[in-house]
Amino acid sequence: MKERRAKIIVLSILAVILAAAGVYIYSYINRFVYNDPNLAGNTAGNINNGGLFCEYNGYIYFSNPYDDGALYRMNSDCTNARKLSDDRVAYINVDGNHIYYVRNNSGSDRVASILHGYLFGLYRCELDGSNPADLYEKQSGTAALCGNYIYYQHYNTKESPSFTLYRAKIDGSEDVKVSNTTYEPSSYYNGRLYFANIDENHNLCSLDVNTGSISTVLEANAYMADMEGQYIYYIDMNDNYALMRYNTANRIKEKLIDGRCVHYNVYGTKVFAMIEGDDVHGIYRMNVDGSQKELIAQGDFNNISCTSQYTFFQYFNDNVTLYRVPTIGKITTIEQINVR
Repeated sequence: MKERRAKIIVLSILAVILAAAGVYIYSYINRFVYNDPNLAGNTAGNINNGGLFCEYNGYIYFSNPYDDGALYRMNSDCTNARKLSDDRVAYINVDGNHIYYVRNNSGSDRVASILHGYLFGLYRCELDGSNPADLYEKQSGTAALCGNYIYYQHYNTKESPSFTLYRAKIDGSEDVKVSNTTYEPSSYYNGRLYFANIDENHNLCSLDVNTGSISTVLEANAYMADMEGQYIYYIDMNDNYALMRYNTANRIKEKLIDGRCVHYNVYGTKVFAMIEGDDVHGIYRMNVDGSQKELIAQGDFNNISCTSQYTFFQYFNDNVTLYRVPTIGKITTIEQINVR
């Protein structure tokens, strides 16, 4: 009788241990992995151009213009493209575990989306496109992954003002207002968001994501800010929309190129820019100090997106056809790329 009771006790203890181990293993496997707080989910240049491309760990995640903006992934050399989601996406951000994007499934061709969930919103999914989850289910503007938060422009007609700046925690546990002003959260560097304060005085400012305090970096009539190391790049509306950079260490301003800059993207040692009214109206590449300026193609271009091997862009009047040139190497011609 005692032996039987002892066996029962031992088996009960083993059952409790196994159950606890199972719970621990399940929790460990399904734990949410957080980021380094200084991680930026995409480059500021790509976010400023709509966040249509994002490179991470040997892959390019992109909005495929040949498939109505659906989410795709391909190798960094543009091989092995495959669809991850039918969602029409923009402002793509990626970390080691998830893809984050703004969904816009509006339009008559997207009626079927109503049957599968929200038409709009800020979403997170696995790196293979599975398990989509909404962080915000209504219309959103610019969105950028900053450490463990997505800062995004939040639209809600039931609030006043209706267009504000929010941040959502990547695990979905938090979604709070940061400011009533719709700052552009494109450029994140060392714990601060850098932006042109276009709703107020157009100064270049920074927001400390830990304290929420806002500081003026440079008094200017600026927009489209991009903080890269000690330099902040911007378009100066007081100087015929010239592309400028400001050295935050020695407080020296430099004009990189004459002519009206419409779009630009800084990547590593290069700057790509759409310039009007210069020697030739078109898209240019130059070094980050403005030297070695070269014309890539004549015409009107937009959606300039840079990755380690290629820079992608489109003609302004053709939002389907995609072109590319080497980001760093010699450019001989623009190449049309088909991803279907």
